Amino acid sequence: MTPSANDEAGCKSGRWGAILRFLRFLPKNKLNKTEASYFALFRTLRDVQSRIILLGGVLLAIAAGAPLPIIGVIFARIIDGFPPTEKDVNQRIVELIAVACAYFVVTWGWASCWSIVGARISGSLRTQMVDRALGMDQTYYETECPDITSRLTVDAQTVQSGTAEKAGIFIQSLSYFVVSFTVGFILNAKLTGILFAAVIPSMALVIVTGTSALNNISKDVSENTSEASSVAEGAIKAVQVVQAFDAFEILTSTHKRHLQTAMKFGIRKAIAGAALLGSVFFIAYAANALAFWQGSQIVRNSEKGGGSAGTVYAIVFLILDASFVIGSAGPFIQSFAHASAAGHRILNLIHHPDIPIDVYSEEGVHADEQTLGPEKHISFKNVSFAYPARPMETVLDNFNLEISTGSTVGIVGASGSGKSTIAALLLRLYDPSQGDISINNHKIPDYNLASLRNQMALVDQDPAIFSGTVYTNIRDGYKGDRLPEREMKAKCVKAAKAADAWTFIESLPNGIDTWLGEPGGTKLSGGQKQRLCLARALVGDPALLVLDEATSALDTISEAAILTSLGKSRALGHRTTVMIAHRLASVKSADVIIVMAKGRILEQGTHQSLMSTEDGPYKKLIEAQQFAPDNVSEISTESKDIVIERNMSNVEERLVAEVEAPESTGAVKDKTKSYGTFAIIKRCLSLGRSRLLFTLLALMGSMITGGLILGESIVFGHLVDLLNGPVSSGRVNFFCLMFFVLSLLALLGYITSGSCFGIVSEHLILRTRDLSLRTILRQDMEWFLQPGRSTSALVSIINMDSGHISGLSGVIIGTIVSALVSVVGGAILAHIVAWKIAIVLFATSPIVVLAGFFRLRVLAKLDEKNQKAYTEAASLATEACNAIRTIAVLGTERDTSERFRLAVGKYRAQTLRDTALGNLLLAGALAITYFVYALAYWWGSKQVRSGENTSLQFFIVLPAILFSAQAAGQIFSLAPDIGRAKGAASRIFALHDQKPSIDTASPDTGSSPTSSEVEPKSGSTGKGSVTFQNVGLTYGSRPDNPVFTNLNISIKAGETVALVGRSGTGKTSTISLIERFYDPTAGSILIDGVDIRSIPVSQHRARISLVAQDPDLFSGSIAFNVGLGARPGHNAAREEVMEACKAVGIHEFVSGLPDGYETQCGNNGSQLSGGQKQRVAIARAYIRNPEILLLDEATSALDSHSETQIQEAIMVASRKCTTIMIAHRLTTVQKADRILVFDKGRIVEEGRHEELARAGGIYEEMVRAQNLG
Repeated sequence: MTPSANDEAGCKSGRWGAILRFLRFLPKNKLNKTEASYFALFRTLRDVQSRIILLGGVLLAIAAGAPLPIIGVIFARIIDGFPPTEKDVNQRIVELIAVACAYFVVTWGWASCWSIVGARISGSLRTQMVDRALGMDQTYYETECPDITSRLTVDAQTVQSGTAEKAGIFIQSLSYFVVSFTVGFILNAKLTGILFAAVIPSMALVIVTGTSALNNISKDVSENTSEASSVAEGAIKAVQVVQAFDAFEILTSTHKRHLQTAMKFGIRKAIAGAALLGSVFFIAYAANALAFWQGSQIVRNSEKGGGSAGTVYAIVFLILDASFVIGSAGPFIQSFAHASAAGHRILNLIHHPDIPIDVYSEEGVHADEQTLGPEKHISFKNVSFAYPARPMETVLDNFNLEISTGSTVGIVGASGSGKSTIAALLLRLYDPSQGDISINNHKIPDYNLASLRNQMALVDQDPAIFSGTVYTNIRDGYKGDRLPEREMKAKCVKAAKAADAWTFIESLPNGIDTWLGEPGGTKLSGGQKQRLCLARALVGDPALLVLDEATSALDTISEAAILTSLGKSRALGHRTTVMIAHRLASVKSADVIIVMAKGRILEQGTHQSLMSTEDGPYKKLIEAQQFAPDNVSEISTESKDIVIERNMSNVEERLVAEVEAPESTGAVKDKTKSYGTFAIIKRCLSLGRSRLLFTLLALMGSMITGGLILGESIVFGHLVDLLNGPVSSGRVNFFCLMFFVLSLLALLGYITSGSCFGIVSEHLILRTRDLSLRTILRQDMEWFLQPGRSTSALVSIINMDSGHISGLSGVIIGTIVSALVSVVGGAILAHIVAWKIAIVLFATSPIVVLAGFFRLRVLAKLDEKNQKAYTEAASLATEACNAIRTIAVLGTERDTSERFRLAVGKYRAQTLRDTALGNLLLAGALAITYFVYALAYWWGSKQVRSGENTSLQFFIVLPAILFSAQAAGQIFSLAPDIGRAKGAASRIFALHDQKPSIDTASPDTGSSPTSSEVEPKSGSTGKGSVTFQNVGLTYGSRPDNPVFTNLNISIKAGETVALVGRSGTGKTSTISLIERFYDPTAGSILIDGVDIRSIPVSQHRARISLVAQDPDLFSGSIAFNVGLGARPGHNAAREEVMEACKAVGIHEFVSGLPDGYETQCGNNGSQLSGGQKQRVAIARAYIRNPEILLLDEATSALDSHSETQIQEAIMVASRKCTTIMIAHRLTTVQKADRILVFDKGRIVEEGRHEELARAGGIYEEMVRAQNLG
């Protein structure tokens, strides 16, 4: 491959510089973006062993290029004395067999070496990238929004494909090319020199121009594919919201639009690649026309020496075959260009410029237990801050604060006032834009970052749990000296009890050793995750504990119990606690409470002092959350403590949601259908039937390229025969002209097949990715709980597998058709011309076929194992990078990187064995050709000597059979691609065949009522009654643990009903049943007297709005996200969006942003605060003007003032619709028409707030725990 212009810039960055650095084993250089060439990929091999293997692979591949030129010399000797004597034949046969054996050894050697090199480069890039990505700061993730999943799957696989066996084949081809010309110069310098001058410059020009164009187009393809991948990932993450708002069409259309742009560039890339390949073959065949013509001149003047027929034949044979081989290696140039582009993207991240917040740095003042010890201070002095993604929006404005160590500080205020920003700056997730933050008179940047974070812990409002056991998740929070396993486990149990998590942990299938996350782990509810994260924060006994809405997903009794436990543990040590909360009961006992607004402190003091300020901001917040004075009888502090103590002592008896492990991985695998090769090809063709004309043209082009060998054999045989006798210039000129005609046919055939197959395969990629996303988004919620259905695993199927399957309608099919035409045509021609020679030579075909078949089987199994290992590892890394804030705070960057490295190397030993076996079969399949050469000359010379056949017949049959064998070898060289494509196709079609039981795409779901009965009417007040009749629900993943057994609820149209109760009692499941995310296992749910199962799903959901516990937003503007809530078929106008935002109190905030309603929300709303995200989600629900409004903890992330605004908006909306709300903050539900108290999957209390608050049951306990007095 010719180096790019960037490589040639200076001797150190060119090809020789790369080789010199390699040989001298220099360490990794810091590359700039323009230097990330193909050769830069090999610099990732840092250890001596890997570099020795690389060197061995290069040398053995070079050696593998020598056998055929040596055979060329043997051919020259044979032809000069043709037909040879018996003795000469035997001598030449021994020489040919010796060369074949040597070729077998070196081929197996280079193939094994390059397989290892490709795997190690890919593995090294993956681990280096994850290591670097985990060390990047929040600024990088918010401004760059890196697509880590695509880099780890698609790009890393592309790099491996371009640096493994294909690199070895390409080097072998180059070696063969060089050695062939070297032998040619030795045999006849003039003829070889003419060919050299004609072939090399033109070939170099074509390759350099072509690869440069391919590189540029590849970047455009990648950019659009990444954008499509980002849309798909966001949609799969928020699939519940997608289904609730019937947002399939909008999101899948956006996804498809990016794919269509990528397809346009992909087609350009295919045409450029086809033009490159066609030009290479044109040059190869045209060069042979020139060679034979010039050779005939030399033979005519043979008295001058060096012009024997054997010499000319050998040179022409070598140049012909060398050109053919270098042409066959042409497609690999495209692979190298793709690998270079993919590697460029990975290396851009690996070699990203150093950042000031460097967790890997060893520099700075070392923080220890005394840093935040007694009588120390944390000071904010004139701190101003704006998030890097929104530099024009000031979050903290000249902020000043003094925190005494050992104290508890509560921070309250409106959403977006800068509360969470204080936590982020304390933990140095960002540096302030102006001002200083100091601890113990040292500025925070002066401290060693890792040691400082070791003294701190954070429980975030978005709890992040990682794949692993409950025990390893809690243990991640411990940052002290290594402890014995038993002692460490006891410490984790103690922390779990302090966080009120031990009861639910004990109820899990394997207790504290239960596996969570992917693959196939137990799923936890939001409240369980939050308690687990709190236990993780407490296990390290941090000197500074930051709680950012740490109990927002918990019921009030659990929260009170946890706060009491935190108070006790704080009293025993000297911990500084910073609590950010909207639920003011949780900060009431703080030493100092800070009230914030617009990045400034409005007031600060104790609860009592702030309450004494008339019309103070804090007092107004308290009043907004306080129960009406006549609702609850006065409860003394003592009685409240008794309630909390009683709940602490009886915590063991409380019901906590038991979540069993989902179905085993094996059970899921058994359901996956197996697909045969022909079934896969048939389905691929059916997906691309709209491009049938291009498929037919591509097949015709492939048949032309395959048929070239037939014409080549006939022309070749006649020319050699003419050279052996008296040279007739007229006939020689005619056959040389025919060679030139073949070169034109090659140009036409390769451009036609490559371009048309490119169009078909790009269309197949688009169709496959589009269908895959649409299929995934239609599945039932239960489907996503099964093993291997994580977001990253599903995105991997969409991205990586679709790329692999495209080969089945492109390069792979084209090569197979071309090779089959060559093999079949060659066989027919050989049998017609000289059947006695042909029949013996073709007897060797079964051996070649069997060797290739077994290699294909081995590689298919190998690819399956690699796919599993890489998908698991990618899931782990994606999970970590998505929760990079948590990883940074825990300080587990190195541990996570090591876990990723182990996951990548999980099957390394077995992979090595399987690769060695597969390459043994490859070497055998390729070396068979040389044994066939030996047999051909032995049998052919015997037939000519006996007079059965003429020399002309022999020289026509020989190339027909040998070139056919090489064509068959081409099929086997594609074995890795075929194996990958088959595995990918099976996974994709298994996905496409998934049928949901609740199908949103189905127009009818059974006995559909008349349209008048079910048609939703905008703003209708007479509709929206909900009835549960003897409803039972059992999740398929835990059949022995029913959620409900006999639930009966009746809700009138227009009524506002609140569902309350402890965590895990079935409240969210009730809403899921109304939305029809699940169907009940018994009983029925009626809306307006009609069973919801008899109504088309999309029509049913069109009249419902949902605000879920997790306010999932999508990449796009605020206006886009709010507009998604509009009823199906209606595009919300900007005025409607603005009205909805005004109603939920977010209009002022949005209007104040630089881009207003066009402000981008970022991935999953990463550019907005938790409260802002929740208000956008409420606006999205509000804009639908629904008949039924479902609110699942809709205001948990909001401050009291914002919540009051939302409540007013909900009250306005609820006058026109039925409202069902779930809330742990009871002030939210005190004005509801009816409150239903859930316990153990049953309704145990029912009534208005005033009645239940004095009923002496669960509700009264919850009110007491929340009462602000």
